[in-house]
Amino acid sequence: MAPEWDYDRRRAEGDFGDASFVTTKELRANLAEVLNRVAFGGEQIVVKRHGKPFVAIVATYDLQACQALEDYNDAKELERMKASGELDEPGIPIDEIARKYGLTE
Repeated sequence: MAPEWDYDRRRAEGDFGDASFVTTKELRANLAEVLNRVAFGGEQIVVKRHGKPFVAIVATYDLQACQALEDYNDAKELERMKASGELDEPGIPIDEIARKYGLTE
């Protein structure tokens, strides 16, 4: 079984955890109240359009946490690539890549 934090599972199942939902109509009518719920109440709110998740409204600290996690994962992937030799410093020349994939004229 995939761990609870598994991104692919969450996407496949439409799992937004304990986030609240509002429609675009509700958001337009109650924008200030929704923003206050996020900013001061710490809620995460998913906005639905035509019954489907459209966008999420999260507090800035949640966004910063997501960005920090992404930076951490990028750094770990870079370390892994360097250790495995996948990343050939200083890099592969673009013309070599183009030839490899038949992109030259």
